[in-house]
Amino acid sequence: MEEKNTMTRRIQNILLVFLPALFLALLIYSALSGRFTKPAGKKADTTPPSIMLTRDNRYFVQPGEQYEEEGYAAYDDTDGDLTKEVEVSVNGDIIRYRVSDSAGNISIRFRSIPYASPAPED
Repeated sequence: MEEKNTMTRRIQNILLVFLPALFLALLIYSALSGRFTKPAGKKADTTPPSIMLTRDNRYFVQPGEQYEEEGYAAYDDTDGDLTKEVEVSVNGDIIRYRVSDSAGNISIRFRSIPYASPAPED
C-alpha cells in the first residue's frame, strides 16, 4: 500500500511540474505562430456610393413652372441600395443629391433644371 501511495505522489509531482511547463510552451508557440493574433477581418470600405441620375431628353420646365424630379438611384458596393438615403436639395436652378454609406464615404451629384427656352417674341 505504501508503495502505491509513493508511486501516486511521484506521478502527481511530475504532472504538477510537467503540465504547467507544457502549457507555457504551447502558449509561447501559439503566440509566435500567430494563432492568437487578431484576425484580418474585412477590408476597410473606402469606396464612395454611386448616384445615377436619370434624364428624359424630352422633358423641359417652362419658366415659372415647378420642376418635377426626373429620377435618381444610389448604390454602394458594401451597403447595397441607398436610394432612400439620398438627400435632395434645390438651390436656384441647381439640384444637389448627397448620400453617404455606413463607412462615412460621401457622394454628391448636381443637376441643372432643364428649362425650356422662352418662345421668341413676335
